[in-house]
This record gives sequence, C-alpha cells and structure tokens, in this order.
Amino acid sequence: MSKFSVYLKELFDQRGEPIARVAKTLGIERTSIHKALKDERILSYTAVRQLAQYFQLTLPQVRELNQYYEMLLQGEDIYRIQEAICELLSELSQLHFSSYHHIEQEAAVLDLKSLPGLICGKPQVESTIQTILQWEAEASENAELILNLPEDCALTDSLVRLWQNGQKFTVRQIVAFLPNHNGDGTRIENLSLLKKLLPLSLVSQGNYFAYYYFEENTSPGRINPLAYYIVTPHVLITLDYSLSAAQIQTDPKMLQLYRRRFSQIQAECQPLNSYLSDPAHILQSYMQNTDEEGYYTLMAQPCLGHYYTRERIERQGRAGLPSRELLVELADKRFSRLRGLEENYFTIFSEDGLRKLADDGIMVDLPTEFVEPFDIRSRRELFLELYRDIQEEKIQCCLADTEKLPIPPYLTFTCDPRFGLHIYAVQGFTGGAYACNIHIGESSIGRSFCDFIKSLPNSKFVYPKERTLELLDELIRGLETAQRKEAGSHA
Repeated sequence: MSKFSVYLKELFDQRGEPIARVAKTLGIERTSIHKALKDERILSYTAVRQLAQYFQLTLPQVRELNQYYEMLLQGEDIYRIQEAICELLSELSQLHFSSYHHIEQEAAVLDLKSLPGLICGKPQVESTIQTILQWEAEASENAELILNLPEDCALTDSLVRLWQNGQKFTVRQIVAFLPNHNGDGTRIENLSLLKKLLPLSLVSQGNYFAYYYFEENTSPGRINPLAYYIVTPHVLITLDYSLSAAQIQTDPKMLQLYRRRFSQIQAECQPLNSYLSDPAHILQSYMQNTDEEGYYTLMAQPCLGHYYTRERIERQGRAGLPSRELLVELADKRFSRLRGLEENYFTIFSEDGLRKLADDGIMVDLPTEFVEPFDIRSRRELFLELYRDIQEEKIQCCLADTEKLPIPPYLTFTCDPRFGLHIYAVQGFTGGAYACNIHIGESSIGRSFCDFIKSLPNSKFVYPKERTLELLDELIRGLETAQRKEAGSHA
C-alpha cells in the first residue's frame, strides 16, 4: 500500500462517514475513491483538494497529504531525489560572494606540547580540532590540510568560516561515493554528499580540492578504532568513526607517513573539482562531458547555444584576442552539437536572469574578457528564435518558479546521464566566469540531475509555457522600441 492510500484511509476513519456520502457530497465517483484506497487508481489533484477541504485538514495535514500524493504520482525515490536537488540548490543560492562576511574572532592560542594524547567526548573533540585548524591557518603561511573524514562530518563547517574570514590555506580531501548499481537510494545519499562538498569548493576561492572513489559501504570498518584522520602542518589527528575520540600526535615521522599514504590514495582517485579558467580548456570540457543525444542545463539565463551560428560566434568574439581563431573553431564545434539537437534540449532559467540579458546583452556563462555583449538587434533576433521554438515545442525552455526551484545566479549546471554533473561558475562568482569548475564523472548523479530537469516541464517547479512566452513577448517588444530609438539617434 502506498503512503497516500494509507493516510487517506486514516482520514476517512477519523471522519467516520461512509465513502458513498462523501463522494456524493463532493461529486466524486464512489468507485474512484474505493480504488484509490487500494492503489488501483490515482485521484485527480482537484479531488485531493476537495477531500482536504471536506475533512477540514490543518495545514500540516494538508502538506502531508500533498506530499504523499506527489510521491504516488512520481514514485517515492524520484520525489526524494527532487527534494534533495532542491535542497542543494537552495543552499547554494544562499551563498554570497560579492564580499566575504568577516567574523570577529580571537586569535587561536595553542601549545603543541600541552595537547593531550587522547581526547574523549564529541564536544571536546570538535572544540580541540577547531582550535587546531584555526591556529594552523593563522600560524602557517599557505598551510595545507589533509582530510579523511566521514561524509556527514560537521567539522568542515569550521573550514567555511575560516575561508569566509579571509584565512588562506589549502585543503585536500578524499571522499567516497556509493556506486550506482546499489539502487536509487544511493543516488539520494550521493546527492547529500554533494550538498556538503559544493560550498567548500565555492567558498574556498580555489583552495579546496576533493578526490573521489567508489565504495560499496562508506562506513569504515570498526576493527580499526581510529579510522579517520586530519593532517595539518604540525599535527596528526586520528579519529574514531563517531568522532567522539581523537588521538593527537606531533611526531614528524607520523605526519610524513600519513601524508605519503594520502598521496598514494589520491593518485588512485578522480579529481572532483578544478579551477582552470582557460577558455579553450572550458570548451573542450563541455565537448567531452556532453552526449550528442541531449542537453540539460539549469542557470539564471536560458542557454541560447542552439542559436549560435558560426557568424554569430565570430561577431561576438573580441578583436585582438590571443588564439582567437582557435577559440572560434572550438566554440563553433561546441555549439554545432547544440544546433543539431532536434529533441531533448532542456534549459531552465529565472525571470531575473532573462530580464538582465535583455537589458545588457551579457551572457553570464561567457567570460566578458573574451566575448562582446550582444547588441540590441542580436538580442531581439535571439529572443524571437527562442520564442518560436518554445511555441512549437522544439525545445523545452522553462521559466523557474524560484520560490520552489531556487537557481544560484552564479552557477551553470549541465548534466549528462553518462558523463555525470558539471558545474561552472559564471559572471556573478568571485573571480568571474569559470573561476571554479566542478566535474563529477559519476553517472548516477548525472542521471539524477537529468531526470530532475526532464521532470520539470508542466511541474510545480516551473511556470506554464504561456507565461514564459508572455515574458519573452514583453521583452521582444521592449527591444524593438530600444532598437527604433537607437536607429533614430543615429539618423
């Protein structure tokens, strides 16, 4: 039995009225309700709302009923994946990079000789580690920290605070993803891990490096009582699986042993993120990480790559750019793949992002040092082509309801069911476009994001197609007016 049918039966039992009377009062077929209670039929959304009103449900009860109804429609695993991705996007949308918020804190004072060999108790362990990390970040120029910690560890939150406070240090961490053949439940666990790692990569300003591998069970074996470790320039901290006991060591030979072992494991892992901003490298990575059978992207603006002809690419490239011809060639190769897509072209965007593009012609995912903003005529032409293809359903271009689907304005998400998830920083990010790029070559995460994006048209997360077309029509008319004014001023 589904959670929806079980909950609905509980509501009828609490009401104590015959199903026939409720059905007659609401104008719903009695057999529809009977079959819904047996999971043999799915009630309409209107019928569910009528029942909620008839039973005079409280708001928490309405939310629970709607949640179970969504699970019934989509499947519980897909619902949970949607929920996990929306939580991830919401968390990233709340990170701000225009200026760091400096937290007033006293300098860490640490006497290495007085550190106890063994610390017990989770609060004492966390407090000691936070003091050591702060002291190393302040005392050592360009300190490097090595981490092997459980995926849900709260200790990494202190790293975010140190970076936000302007401390300069590098972190290298090894993490384990669950292989996708373990089932849909592992996809949710992998997304939860991703939600933990992405803020570290983005807030560090290029100083956080993660390396990943696949493990059937990411919980450490309990044979070794101290399975996790942190290595700083001066201290080795080994921890138990619950982070409630820690051993502190300062022997240089032990530090060297753990660093050497970490390097050996790191060489066997895949890098999670990179910070290269070279345009040729970016274009090549786009080509390598996108299948020819579909394109799925989510960012503040709609992706207009479907309309980037060779002529437009050459016109927008800045004059005098080093290796300009090579970049034009690579860009044309990249966008020819998008031009050739006849189906499975999904681009999800926000109203603010589209309006900003109409105002200034700057594509946030193209570095302004390499690409000229689109002039008014080009913007109008692109919007007209986009309008036509949305109207004819040649592409799936959806305007997000950002209350339900927050889109981080400084990131582009592209995904592929074979090549994983790829996240690129855009103009709003510290350092500009492509100052941070994250590649997760893990197919279950890529498939999770692709399935999520493919489920968005006609869902509660996006506005109806008609509203998208109305917005585009408004902006096109505004650009026509601006174009006439511009022509008049040059006459």
